[in-house]
Amino acid sequence: MARGKKVLKEDLELNALREKEQQLLLQQKEFAEIPKKLALELRERETTMPPLQEIEERKRRLAHEEMVSRGEVANILRDQNRSLMLLVLLLAATGSLIWWGIKLMQG
Repeated sequence: MARGKKVLKEDLELNALREKEQQLLLQQKEFAEIPKKLALELRERETTMPPLQEIEERKRRLAHEEMVSRGEVANILRDQNRSLMLLVLLLAATGSLIWWGIKLMQG
């Protein structure tokens, strides 16, 4: 009877080990497929890339927008300088008129 229990216990352990081995083999197969899946995904990403002509057009458009924005900045600075110059001239003219008016009043 003790021998029968021992054999039964060993059979259960053996079955558990075989089951664990099967699980490990399945995991090994899954892990072996991961690099293949990654390579396939990479190839798919590369093939879904936009056409080269579209990429070049995007680069040209970005360069153009950058130049336009730089030109706009230069135009704004030029306008501000003109406005400042006109303000100085206006203040000088106003000062001259006030000075002339005071001279006329004095006599």
